[in-house]
Amino acid sequence: MFSSGQKEEVMLYYLYMLSDGEISYSEEKQFNEICKELHLSEEDKQSAIARCKEVAKNPKAALDVIVNEKIDEQVGQGWFGLKDASTLARIMWNLVNLGYADTYYSEEEKKIVKHLIKKWEVDPEVYQEMVDTADTMLALTKQKEWVISKFPRGSERDEKEKKIDSEINTMLSDIKLTIEELTM
Repeated sequence: MFSSGQKEEVMLYYLYMLSDGEISYSEEKQFNEICKELHLSEEDKQSAIARCKEVAKNPKAALDVIVNEKIDEQVGQGWFGLKDASTLARIMWNLVNLGYADTYYSEEEKKIVKHLIKKWEVDPEVYQEMVDTADTMLALTKQKEWVISKFPRGSERDEKEKKIDSEINTMLSDIKLTIEELTM
């Protein structure tokens, strides 16, 4: 069973993924990870998805659906004034991560996030840090793919891959720490 604001949060993620016209495999995989972190049952997840499909006849109009259905307000109200204000930052990071999951942060996705930043009064510098982190992680992922394609299997390639993985993990730890310490 959903906890307060949880269904709207899941709907926000799903509508966000729909906003650029299609849901990629990597977005779906990331979405499933988020649902696991939220401890959602498969039934609850499917219920949220069904509701999104019901209200979002045109995926490109996802922002309009988010506003008209007051999903932005419901997710925000669920967290405003609570001790754990970093939850909104976690949601924002999840959105940025979903945006980059298919390696292209679309204009539609950016519009939704910019709306939420304004609506939730998120510090634009925090958002920019998230985007910069996601950009760097994407570049490191591409670098790792290049290393795999250019170096034969062996200790040299393994060492380069481990170094890149370590950099990505450090960046993830840093952004998670920023989110935990954040008070909006």
